[in-house]
Amino acid sequence: MIRFDKMIRTCLLSLTLLLATLPLPAAAQDQESSGRNVMIGTGVQWIPAYPGADSNRITFLPLVDTWRVGEPMTPESPDEAFGFAVLGERNKGIAVGPALTFAPGRKAEDLPGLAEVGFGMEAGLFADAWPLTSLRLRAELRQGLGAHKALTGDLAGDYVWRRGNEGAILTVGPRLRWGSAKYNRAYYGVPAGGAGGFTAYQPGSGIYAVGATAGLRLPLNRTFGLYTYVGYDRLVGDAKDSPIVQAGKPDQFSAGLALTYRFRL
Repeated sequence: MIRFDKMIRTCLLSLTLLLATLPLPAAAQDQESSGRNVMIGTGVQWIPAYPGADSNRITFLPLVDTWRVGEPMTPESPDEAFGFAVLGERNKGIAVGPALTFAPGRKAEDLPGLAEVGFGMEAGLFADAWPLTSLRLRAELRQGLGAHKALTGDLAGDYVWRRGNEGAILTVGPRLRWGSAKYNRAYYGVPAGGAGGFTAYQPGSGIYAVGATAGLRLPLNRTFGLYTYVGYDRLVGDAKDSPIVQAGKPDQFSAGLALTYRFRL
């Protein structure tokens, strides 16, 4: 049976209700040069059942993005946190702003005998830099709110191809993922004395995965569009050596597809 997290269901319902009640952009609004474009979306994604699992599950894929009217649509890689620039612009130079994303959970029945990692959020900061017109570098540092309650972060580089300011956007590039000792223990650790048939294991802080992702945002018209992505992570270091991963697999795949809706504030 497919399991849907309560918070993801709530998010999907909210996005669906908003999509159903929002008016279509009026012609007069199209002539305005101020305000913000907002894109919301919902779909499905195929992700690991839990970090280090040897199976995947299907769950909902929520999307949110915003950019200033008159600026190019922002590129958004599939694994980056939602955020907006407080300093700088997201399409050029250097930009810094808040970052918010979901934290992966793990049910008690996924690994009987081991502690559950509840669903939660991660909040922190991002920094984007554009050394070249088609190359974006991004760093995120986030603190878990609920779930693992620990510090984690990502380094990413993306080749960005775009078709004009309002057309399709393709992003593809490598990833480097870091977790504090508390983060890595939450997902890959086993308490002293062993549990769930696993021997005791206490990983430290460090890089826990390397990988790559690719995402495509494809506008169908000025209101609706499609978004799809594929991703791969290879667990490394202390995470790969965990008995949890040894019983699962270090290769983690994901993919998703969503319908997007765009409007103007």
